[in-house]
Amino acid sequence: MLINQPSGLNLEGTIEWLEDHRPLLDDLTHTAGVVLLRKLPIKTPGDFEVICKAIRPQLRKYTGGDSPRNSLTEFVYTSTEYASGLEVPLHNELSYAGWSPDRVFFGCLRPAAMGGETQVADGRAIYRRLDPTIRKNFEDKGITYLQYLRDQSVSGTGKSWQETFETNSRKEVESYLETSKMDFEWTALGLKTRAFHQAILKHSVTGERCWHNQADQWHRLIPSVKDSVGEEFTKSQSTPYVVTFGNHVVFGDESEINPNDLLKISAVSRSCEVLFPWQKGDVMIIDNVLAMHGRKPFTGLRQNVVAMA
Repeated sequence: MLINQPSGLNLEGTIEWLEDHRPLLDDLTHTAGVVLLRKLPIKTPGDFEVICKAIRPQLRKYTGGDSPRNSLTEFVYTSTEYASGLEVPLHNELSYAGWSPDRVFFGCLRPAAMGGETQVADGRAIYRRLDPTIRKNFEDKGITYLQYLRDQSVSGTGKSWQETFETNSRKEVESYLETSKMDFEWTALGLKTRAFHQAILKHSVTGERCWHNQADQWHRLIPSVKDSVGEEFTKSQSTPYVVTFGNHVVFGDESEINPNDLLKISAVSRSCEVLFPWQKGDVMIIDNVLAMHGRKPFTGLRQNVVAMA
């Protein structure tokens, strides 16, 4: 859903307009899943942060996330630091972590010369279109994400646990993991975690069932995952954890997920994609349960920022 705010408003006027229309924006987001606000006066990450706070005052940090990002303000990050030639597939933000945001905000400070769209897809439509047998397996069993984060002193692919949790304190990390009911183990190389989640969520406001997971991006036998971590991605014979740095996902009962089913899920998700070219001043509001998002490859400079609530 596209909304052009009243023309001629400065940053202060825009914030006032957003605060006055906060209930309407919530209603629209709960209906459409994604709302695009166009021609907002955002010139800096700080401008973007105050605009996001006008819509959702309680922003949160990207604690526990595995996507490479740079922090720009207390609550604003670069959208992702993945290479510009790579596509980021559709996913729900932090669906694998100890918390998952209700809202994800994207802002465009500078669109790419070509490409770089943020594709979105309706999780309700994905749920409906999936093969009922595949869907039932995920609905009945849930999924368990397995992750091995290296220590910052150890070279390897992916983020270190210090970068992931934005702290050097093991006690703070353990508190996060225990509060999130995630199993964990410290090793000489880093941190292993195990997180069980439902693969399908019922929206707290609309009551609709939505596909909500990243299984097709975490499974070690899916080509896009295998290619990104290379030979380091192997599985121990004695433990379900990945023994070198990387991710994996299994059903909640520890049984393996058929990679062919994940490829079918990816195809269904892609069939639901919607995308548009970014314009400077765009702000996208995503209901992180109702909708999935990703990023298309691009050329040239691109400056998109993200915040979460």
